[in-house]
Amino acid sequence: MSLPFPHLVKQMRHVLQRRGVAPQDCDDIIQDAFHRLEVYRREHSVDHVAGFLIRTAVNLSIDASRRARRVSFTDEPVEAHVIVDETPRPDEVYAARKRLDRLNEGFAALDPTTRQMIRAQRMDGLSVAAIAAQHGVSVSATEKRLAKGLVFLVNWMEGW
Repeated sequence: MSLPFPHLVKQMRHVLQRRGVAPQDCDDIIQDAFHRLEVYRREHSVDHVAGFLIRTAVNLSIDASRRARRVSFTDEPVEAHVIVDETPRPDEVYAARKRLDRLNEGFAALDPTTRQMIRAQRMDGLSVAAIAAQHGVSVSATEKRLAKGLVFLVNWMEGW
């Protein structure tokens, strides 16, 4: 069976370029399509060689396009790109640690019951009523103790 190779290659190039493949990449895709045809023919028969080749070339171009989207390279040097580092600066980390140390000191200065109540409310998410029931005191007494403890901590952290 005689194939009109020059006409077929021209047709394949036209199809690929219509799909947005750069002219310099068409020949590589066409060569790969012919290679796949030969490998496929070793075990199968191909009734429509032109259709097989065009479909294979189109599929190869789709695969190449997907690969190009996954791995995006640029011709610009690395120095031309702005790289944003959103991690805190070392001085900010140090200041935050110092503030946390100060808060822990203030928390330790609270009486144990107030400390437990604030921890239950702020860390464990318990309601004032649940905290009151847990400590065997009224809701009003719990609210007052929580308010005094938080005011103490706010004053303790003033200026930090």
